[in-house]
Amino acid sequence: MNIFITGSNGFVGSRMMWNLDQAGHNVVGIDISPDCNTQAHPKTLIGDIRKIRDLESVRGSFELENNAELGLILHSAAAKHDFGIKRGEYFDHNKYGTRTLLEFAEKNKIKKIIYLSTVSVFGHPKGPADETAPYAPDNPYGESKLAGEELCIRWQEKDPERELVVLRPTVIYGPHNFANMYKLMDTMHRRPIAMVGKGDHVKSVVSLDTIADMITFSLDLLKPGFQHFNCVDEPYLSLRELMELIASQPGFKMPRLKIPQPVAVGIGRIFDIPGALLGLDLPVNSDRMRKLSTATDFRASKIREAGFVQKKSIAESIAEMCTWYLEHHKIEKGASK
Repeated sequence: MNIFITGSNGFVGSRMMWNLDQAGHNVVGIDISPDCNTQAHPKTLIGDIRKIRDLESVRGSFELENNAELGLILHSAAAKHDFGIKRGEYFDHNKYGTRTLLEFAEKNKIKKIIYLSTVSVFGHPKGPADETAPYAPDNPYGESKLAGEELCIRWQEKDPERELVVLRPTVIYGPHNFANMYKLMDTMHRRPIAMVGKGDHVKSVVSLDTIADMITFSLDLLKPGFQHFNCVDEPYLSLRELMELIASQPGFKMPRLKIPQPVAVGIGRIFDIPGALLGLDLPVNSDRMRKLSTATDFRASKIREAGFVQKKSIAESIAEMCTWYLEHHKIEKGASK
């Protein structure tokens, strides 16, 4: 298949460039940033999905090299960090960038799209939530990704032959990712002082290996119409259970104290002020303390009922990331000397 991947220097997009290439597909990618935390694929071109001329440039380059037309878009580009991005920027990339991409797809008669959304479109439901949960985003990231979903659904509804799969991953983790799981590991390696709350609330996660396999699996699910799937590792573990898996690895320890959420959030607010004044993403802030102590219990039975089989356990994925973390930390310490 001839596949166009957006966000192809990103954590997921870069993996999919290599995976799909090695699986025998013809791939081409676009990313607004030349930086890649892993190895950038040589067929990634630098460009902005909000600019139709950049999209057409990628298409032209692909068709010239392969003498073939693009057949599928894997849309993984997004503004997604929880720090340093204003509300308008989320919508500029996640809604309006998606709109431009859909205009490009329509113009070039591309009828297959896999859209990487997020479970954040559901907000924080009370209790376990599957694909039938109501939309209730409670932050700009979730709101803007939902807006992107809705645009994709409307695109599909215009032509019954169009094929759309929306995948909604929860927190993605793995080597070379510096987001939520990295910050938790960093705390448990450097300063394992306190846990926020009892830690008995479920924290859904999905490894890079699992989400990459789910994307590849969804290629075979494509058919006329709209399908959507949550993407979560099983089993569904509590925060404490995740931390115990991390602490089972050399170099990591469980915190000694438990701090009630209101107290932790109050401590976080103290760090909000210097963080805002200096523009720093500090390891402690009120939002991070609130997130850490809030359940994110999302279920992904639907994709498994369709035939998906998870290849790697959470314990294996955690161990792999811990090993990478320690190696990265060692290199980081050496560079600072």
